[in-house]
Amino acid sequence: MDAVASPPSLDVTTEPHRGGFWRRWLSAVIDIIIVTLPFSALAAILFSMTAGMVQMDSGLFSTCTLSKAVPAVALDPPPPHDSNFSRICHVWFFTAKTGGVLTVGRATRDGNVTTTVTQSYMIDRNDKPIHGYAIDWIASLALLAYLVVMIWKSGRSLGDRVVKLKVIDTTNPAARGVPLGKAFLRYPAMMIGFVPAFALLIWRIMVGGSADAMFTPDTFKWMAVTFSLAGVWIIVLIVQIARKRDPYYDRLAGTAVIRT
Repeated sequence: MDAVASPPSLDVTTEPHRGGFWRRWLSAVIDIIIVTLPFSALAAILFSMTAGMVQMDSGLFSTCTLSKAVPAVALDPPPPHDSNFSRICHVWFFTAKTGGVLTVGRATRDGNVTTTVTQSYMIDRNDKPIHGYAIDWIASLALLAYLVVMIWKSGRSLGDRVVKLKVIDTTNPAARGVPLGKAFLRYPAMMIGFVPAFALLIWRIMVGGSADAMFTPDTFKWMAVTFSLAGVWIIVLIVQIARKRDPYYDRLAGTAVIRT
């Protein structure tokens, strides 16, 4: 009797669906709101208690007033020479003020090109320039710590839970969370394309704190180069995510974002 050959076995395992751009974006927005809202509320209290010496200059709501007049007060560091405009912006937590910034600058037009050089100053509740203390960097560190710990412990932040995403370790996708080192590495890796711009900014600050010292013609040329590199980096990441591919920072960290 002839033997009947059995059909070849089929591999039914499939690669998990990667999270797309809009899910990732919405998750990030939710997480930023969750972390920054408490800091904004705290900044509103501190701003009121210290008359503006402690504040938070980033927030969900802001109002700005532009003027062609330059404040007739001594500013440190000095504003750009021949300054021809000023702008005062207030940051709010609903109806409570959390911060204020005075910007003084010079805008010059050469044909179709407008060059703007500015210097910014923290202002108190009476719009007077001060050397105060901003807590924005604390909020940024808190956001990073929150994301790293949540990914480490459970593989997902609260924003990820809402949009049904999960970060997995590609070498052990069944694990509940992601190793701490990988959970941390993916966030600095996101910023690789911004390293030249950060390096230029730090170098110019070290050279001189005034706007005239920082923004020279050579600086504008290098700014164009570094910002172009950052823009290309952002576009590449967006295209990879939109095509449901693991972006470079996930590949470097050995992680992936999947739909659950």
